[in-house]
This record gives sequence, C-alpha cells and structure tokens, in this order.
Amino acid sequence: MNIGSSQKYPPGEKILVEGAPGDYIVFLKSGCVKVTGKLGNGREALIAIRVGGDVVGEMSVIDGVPRSATVTACDDIDAHVVQGRAMRSFLEKYPEAAIQIVRIINRRLRSAISWRIAFGEFPVRVRLARVLAELAENHGRPVRKYGRLAHSYTLICVNLTHTELAALVGAKPETVQKTLAAFRAEGIVTTGSRRMEVIKLHRLQAIGLLPTTGR
Repeated sequence: MNIGSSQKYPPGEKILVEGAPGDYIVFLKSGCVKVTGKLGNGREALIAIRVGGDVVGEMSVIDGVPRSATVTACDDIDAHVVQGRAMRSFLEKYPEAAIQIVRIINRRLRSAISWRIAFGEFPVRVRLARVLAELAENHGRPVRKYGRLAHSYTLICVNLTHTELAALVGAKPETVQKTLAAFRAEGIVTTGSRRMEVIKLHRLQAIGLLPTTGR
C-alpha cells in the first residue's frame, strides 16, 4: 500500500481511544493489542485481542462515528497508519479491497453474536474452553519438544492476566482460576508466568462444543 505512513507504538500506548473522533485506520504489522470498552459501572471490559495482520479503526473511517472502543498496545507495535480520506479514496479505486474490509467487519460481527449467545447459554467451563481454543488457533505457535518424552503443544502468543482472561470469558477472575486449575489437572493446558501452553487443543474444542481439528 503506497498511502499512509509507518508508525511504532510502545507497550501501554493507546492507539485508539473510545469516544474520541478519529479519521484514520491502523494496519498492524507486528505486535499485539487489546481492545477494551467501558461498562456502565465505569470499569473496562476486554473485548478482543488483535495481532499482526489485523486492522483496527476501520469502523470510524467508514461511518464517521467516534471510536467505539479503546485499542492499547500490549507490546512493541509496528503499524501502518492511513488517514480516512486517503483510505476512502483507495477503497473507491480498488473495490476488492473494500470487500475485504467488509468481510473483516462481518466476521467480527458474527463472532460478537456467537459470543453473546455463548454468554447466555453456556457455563464458564465451556466459555473458557472456547476462548482458549480461539486464542490457540488464531494467536498460537506450534512447538515440538524432542527428547525421551517428545511431545508437541501450542504456545498462546498473547500475554493475558487472569483478570483480562476473565473479562474475555465474562466471569470472575477466581472462577477462571479454578477452571484453569481443572484444565491443568486434566492435562489440557499448562500455565506459567503469563505463559500458557495448550497440550490438547481437541479437548478444548470438544469442551467448548466446537468442531475439532484432531490436534
């Protein structure tokens, strides 16, 4: 893309701010950001995780409405920022690119609808399994350990606190901790200092009532 400019964001910097006007779109080239929104009681809820290859800020560029969420850098971010007018001209010139943006919005809308249903219908164990399976599939790195006890697992490449994970699941942190402890006892995951390894992805998918990949 010959429009826009490269931009770097340090950990903790707010890339987009909820409620603020903002006529630019951000293409993430590397790094991880968290998307949060304010609740009625003033607290923040973690809405989503975005990583390199994702785009944020597209809705305000398209509809001109103030930002619907805050996007914060979790680590060093390498991004490409395009102002709204330039982006809209680009999309008019290249309609196939506009279709890709619409697909991104539709995918996120479908995901949001799916989660609203899951929050009302399923217990925390199912919801947590779904979140971990999604993180492993979308933001995981396959790792193979060799030696006498050779095995493979998926390292989730997003550092989340129990509080942030609980916000994604829609549960209390202590409930998430207990459910994670059960998953560890069943040999499904291992956890460390802000590190999580999924040993049996197919078990998480089964618990989360998702199609299994066999891993």
